[in-house]
Amino acid sequence: MKRTGVIVVLVACALAGAASCGSTHKITPALPPADLRGRARVEIDAAQNQFMPATVIVDVGTKVTWINKDSVAHNVEKSADALDFGAKFGADASVFGPGRSYSFTFAKAGTYFYTCTIHTLMSGKVEVAAKA
Repeated sequence: MKRTGVIVVLVACALAGAASCGSTHKITPALPPADLRGRARVEIDAAQNQFMPATVIVDVGTKVTWINKDSVAHNVEKSADALDFGAKFGADASVFGPGRSYSFTFAKAGTYFYTCTIHTLMSGKVEVAAKA
């Protein structure tokens, strides 16, 4: 019985330690997509090393604007070079610094993944729905 108690204490300590150590990045649970269909313009904030909302659903033809509300530079890049956004996509850190913005109009239906390559846990998705 004594050995089981020691194991329980060790496991509890290990879990508590794992929760308190690591990076300074704030990890938040995944939120459901923001359904923003019917809007001509949509904004996504870059703040606290996250894109918020991380996932949006928009209509074809929607202009999406990313706004850097952080005190550090970010970029907005395709998650994979093979993704076809239908036009040149992305903003590097030299044009997406604090207080700056970047816009892209989604012309075709599909699912588009993007990321900040400077902050590897910072990523998002735009789901573009065909107009009914």
